[in-house]
Amino acid sequence: MPFGLKNAGATYQRMMSKFFDRQIGDHMKVYMNDMIAKSLPSEDHVSIIEKNFKQLSMYNMRLNPEKCTFGIEVGKFLGFLLASRGIEANLSKCQEIIDMRSPCTVKEVQQLNGRLTALSRFLSFAAKHSLPLFQLLKKNKTIEWSDECEATFKVFKQYLAAPPILSKPTPDEVLYVYLPMSDEVVAAVLIEETVEGHNPVYFTSKALQGPELRYQKLEKVAYALLITTRRLHQYFQSHTTVIRTNQPIRQMLHKPELAGRMIAWSVELSQFDIHFEPRTTIKSQVLSDFVAELTAPKGNSEHV
Repeated sequence: MPFGLKNAGATYQRMMSKFFDRQIGDHMKVYMNDMIAKSLPSEDHVSIIEKNFKQLSMYNMRLNPEKCTFGIEVGKFLGFLLASRGIEANLSKCQEIIDMRSPCTVKEVQQLNGRLTALSRFLSFAAKHSLPLFQLLKKNKTIEWSDECEATFKVFKQYLAAPPILSKPTPDEVLYVYLPMSDEVVAAVLIEETVEGHNPVYFTSKALQGPELRYQKLEKVAYALLITTRRLHQYFQSHTTVIRTNQPIRQMLHKPELAGRMIAWSVELSQFDIHFEPRTTIKSQVLSDFVAELTAPKGNSEHV
């Protein structure tokens, strides 16, 4: 396959998805030429590997032995570390940000923003604290690194020194969503409930821009849910999801007199198995800090 072509990557991914269609989603993850076979402690890992090798042999595919690792409890996949206890941030990527000096040029700010974006699923308040950094890129080619930018930079360094471990939900498990918001940012945390408490699965947030800043409170909550379903589409498709909020967005989305964007949002959200219930106390320090961070007193920020 001539990999110089623009569509070579997409063609190769479709080919790999077709070759391993029976294994993907069960005991295998495939992205381009990055493949991982996984098993639970109660399963026979050798038999799973054997099935994968049979598929490779069937299509006359070969692996590079120097890039293969077998029988490990922690493996790297798409820049993250997969372990039995959950998904962990790559500490080498975190250390790159911790070791960075304060940016002095536009290129260095872009580099910092890119590294933060790569770790955004672990950053519970990424959009809120990244605002000063992205605003630097809207100005002239010469940047002015302010005290606010430096404070933001230190907050990220402190947080990345010990990033949270994200949970891996089991198939058919019910997941829960909390939707804190502020005047300028909407955010969400997808959580898994266990006997031990609430475990984060994914953090997502978005800075509001233009007309979005003028949305009413209920519209912002509904918009936060919409953005969450778009970014975490795979979770909402494969799990029943419960939205915990004290705002009456369920009644609002089901009003027959809805008009404009709210109708479009309601139709888009109707494809998922989404339920609503009153918000409860969060039994996790990480998640409590997330909600407190996004709803810190500034303007009309609120718990939702």
